[in-house]
Amino acid sequence: MKTLKFPAVIVAALFGFLTLFAGEEWTGVVKIFAVSSPPNYFLPWQNFSQQSGSGTGFVIDGNRIITNAHVVAYPTFITVRKPGDQTRYPAKVVAVNHECDLAILTVEDPKFFDGIKPLELADLPPMQSSVAAVGYPVGGDNVSITVGVLSRVEPLEYSHSGKELLGAQIDAAINPGNSGGPVLHEGKVVGIAFQGLGESQNIGYMIPCSVLKHFLEDLKSGKVDGFPDVPFDYEKLENPDLREYCRMKPGQSGILVTSVPEILAEQVPLKAGDVVMKVENFNIANDATIDQGQGKVLYFGCVFWEKQLNTPCRLTILRDGKEMAVETKTVKIPYRIPNQVYDREPEYYIAGGLVFTPLTANFIYSAWRNPGNMPADLAINLGKPRSRPDEEIVIVSMVLADEVNLGYQNIRAIRVVSVNGEKIVSLRQLADLIDRQKDGFLTLVLQNDNKIVMNAAKVKEATPRVMFRYRIASDRSTNLTKPLVFKK
Repeated sequence: MKTLKFPAVIVAALFGFLTLFAGEEWTGVVKIFAVSSPPNYFLPWQNFSQQSGSGTGFVIDGNRIITNAHVVAYPTFITVRKPGDQTRYPAKVVAVNHECDLAILTVEDPKFFDGIKPLELADLPPMQSSVAAVGYPVGGDNVSITVGVLSRVEPLEYSHSGKELLGAQIDAAINPGNSGGPVLHEGKVVGIAFQGLGESQNIGYMIPCSVLKHFLEDLKSGKVDGFPDVPFDYEKLENPDLREYCRMKPGQSGILVTSVPEILAEQVPLKAGDVVMKVENFNIANDATIDQGQGKVLYFGCVFWEKQLNTPCRLTILRDGKEMAVETKTVKIPYRIPNQVYDREPEYYIAGGLVFTPLTANFIYSAWRNPGNMPADLAINLGKPRSRPDEEIVIVSMVLADEVNLGYQNIRAIRVVSVNGEKIVSLRQLADLIDRQKDGFLTLVLQNDNKIVMNAAKVKEATPRVMFRYRIASDRSTNLTKPLVFKK
């Protein structure tokens, strides 16, 4: 009779699976039902129709339910149900950070938490450790457990926000409905399931608990500040001639600063040509990685991401061949085209049937589905820092047909360069310029050097008529109803 032999990793995974069922770790894994009504960024004065979905959450100390932000984005009504209970309890969002795709819910009825064992948070285990993803995939009513191993830890674009943060790859299946569920190792949460790789089989991604802990720590101040960015652009120094050009000595390593956003110049004491050799106590290799020990080689930017916003970060740099220590503040880079935002209404302004809006990632995905499909003259602004805090790319998104805008009705998604000779830097500024003009010609110069010229008095007269025809309640988003304050 043959004896079956299994690879060690499978034995470990099976052991973790049996350990999970030996206790009561799954009593704190709940199913979330969310009804939402997201806005239509292409028609920003209205929402899409109501839609329903479900996901997973888990209870931690303090009767807090952790889940993904994308499970409860734009909520109108949320309920939760615990294992073995057919009752749905109304829940509400108490905190959310869409950057890291995490949210915290609570249930006001204390009976909901009876019999629930809160889950404990833990750090990532070593690579190839067994993990179990627990949740309610594809809308199932009972808890499902899929077992796999921790395969890789690396920077990852979070699809919900477009933000790059630390992520972990596992080969346990992550399906719709798993989102927000815990990934367990030895009965403790080491990550939160949140997205999969559509082109591959059995490749899923989880948010490491270090990201969740950062979110929880951030909340202690009473508001969500989010995660810092790496505050400079850089080039790797793998080429030996480039290292010699930077006056580096044998044995020295680092990355070459190519630029620092002008808007951050007062907060970031670096300049083009500096070589950043260390961040905190970690040496930066020429390929922009750091060695955190135990075989964990990570992107150096993870050190910035682990810190709270507006806190010190120590750097060791090489400037003109001289080594020195500098301290910078952790900051966010304000971009001309912001990443996707949620739980707020789109900004817009209507004048004479012309619909103006800032160019955002939300609009890009609504209009073109993918940034790769957008016009080149707009795409050049992707990833570019703002030159001033309120800078925006303002576009004519569409024209609502009326006699006043005859000849302009085919205009779609074109940047507004100036109004009556004044350069446009924000939607609020544009709205104020048009509001203040009572007569004469209103002249708009567009990105392609074409002009829109309209009689200002006729524009004022036409706007209510256009709004009535297209059933639009307001000519502007609520954030523009407050007066613009000019600074001297």
